[in-house]
Amino acid sequence: MMNARISTGIKRGLEALAALSLMLMMIITFIDVFGRYFFDMPINGATELIEVLLAVMVFMAFPLVSWSEEHISVDLLDNYFPKRWVNIRQVVINLVCSSALILVAMTNWKLAGRSLEYEEVSEILEIPTGYVTYLIAITGAVGGFLTLANAMVYAKKMVSGNTERHVANKEITEGNNG
Repeated sequence: MMNARISTGIKRGLEALAALSLMLMMIITFIDVFGRYFFDMPINGATELIEVLLAVMVFMAFPLVSWSEEHISVDLLDNYFPKRWVNIRQVVINLVCSSALILVAMTNWKLAGRSLEYEEVSEILEIPTGYVTYLIAITGAVGGFLTLANAMVYAKKMVSGNTERHVANKEITEGNNG
C-alpha cells in the first residue's frame, strides 16, 4: 500500500511538472507572438525559454513513458514468441533499458557538473545549462529505477507462473499483488 502511494506521488509529480512546462511554453509563445504582432515588442529570449521548458517537459514525461511501457515498440515477433517466455523477455528488456537509462543519467550528471564548473550559460538570457543537464540526469535515473521496478514485477509474475502480459506499473500504482 505504501509503494502504491509513493509511486502515485511520483507519477503525479512528473505529470504536473510536464504539464506546467507545457502550459508555460504556450503562455510565453502567445505573449511573444501577441507582442511581436501588435506592439512590435517580442519577449527577449523567448526562444531560449521555450527550449529550456521543452527540455523540462520532455524529460519529465520520459520516465512516465518508460515506466508505463508506452514507448514505441515493434512487435514483429510477438505472435511467434511462446507465451511462457513473455515474462522472461519483459524482464530482460526492462533490465537492459534500466541499465541504459541509469548509465545515461550518470554520464549526464558528470556533464552537468562540468558545465557548471566551466560556467556554461545560454546565449541570450545566460541561463546556466548545467541545471538543465542535472534535470536530465535526475529524470533519466528516475526512469531507470522505474523501469527496474517493471522488471521486478515481471520477474515476480515469472516466478508465480502468471503469463498475462500487461503494463507492470499498473500493479505497482494500484498496489495489486497479483
